[in-house]
Amino acid sequence: MNPIQLVAEKAVRTTLRGTFKAPGKLPIPLKWLAKTMNAGAPLFKVRHDARVEFLELGTCMCALVRPANSHTDQVLLHMHGGAFFAGSLETHLPLASELAVRCNARVFLIDYRLAPEHPYPAALEDGIAAYQALLDLDVNAKNLTLVGDSAGAAHILAMAIYARNEGIPLPGGMVMISPFVDMTLTSESIQSKAKADPMLSVVPLQRGVSAYCGDELATDPKVSPVFADLEDLPPMFIQVGSDEILLDDALLLERRAKEAGVQVSCTVHEGMWHNFQMFSAYVEKADKALWAIADFVRRGE
Repeated sequence: MNPIQLVAEKAVRTTLRGTFKAPGKLPIPLKWLAKTMNAGAPLFKVRHDARVEFLELGTCMCALVRPANSHTDQVLLHMHGGAFFAGSLETHLPLASELAVRCNARVFLIDYRLAPEHPYPAALEDGIAAYQALLDLDVNAKNLTLVGDSAGAAHILAMAIYARNEGIPLPGGMVMISPFVDMTLTSESIQSKAKADPMLSVVPLQRGVSAYCGDELATDPKVSPVFADLEDLPPMFIQVGSDEILLDDALLLERRAKEAGVQVSCTVHEGMWHNFQMFSAYVEKADKALWAIADFVRRGE
């Protein structure tokens, strides 16, 4: 590997351990913890060749991010991550801009309701309302890809299951970055990757799960959609880092989707961490991973 890249990856890892992983272990209110996570947003920049506007979609606000000077029929509906209690338009606009330009797509980044003030099914309701609003605007479902990172992957998986059950046209595909889809937090990687993961620890994840699930059991497929019936869902494209504690979530989702007959591709990126794609300006593997997502989204063109 390029020595410069080795230094860049090490620098990012060290920064994450001090500014993200360490605060997550502290017993501070979730609202304050969310603010500490949002404080890192200025480290990431919206692409200069992307355009951003804010509008209402369904039941909540969203950011519409599109490539400058380009018309496209390709649409992404993005549900951001944040362990169900954090994340925002601010934290994820840069990633949305990367997806917009690389995929040549309009990206609708949804500002859905968060726990603990709004437990399940608030986020699902907001996501479905946004999806239905796009269909009502004559967006062709085949040209629409659901994108979710971390907890957002649980939301888009639940949205697809809901759409299938209700006879709503299904999207053309789903992109899942570091999916957090098993709320039981009992997989082997939760423990085996605890030291290797520079970003996540089980403490904030468990707090997020408790806030999100409310009265639902963590084993219930409504909140842990990896345990739901996955038959007849759209093609899935999954990316995960080899060093993250949620590695097994991605591998379990891949296995269960294949068993259900779903077309699925899962790439484990060696030496990478949770949501490493957000660091594409610094890490070459993240840059390549985003282009792989673009290839999946644009495969029908």
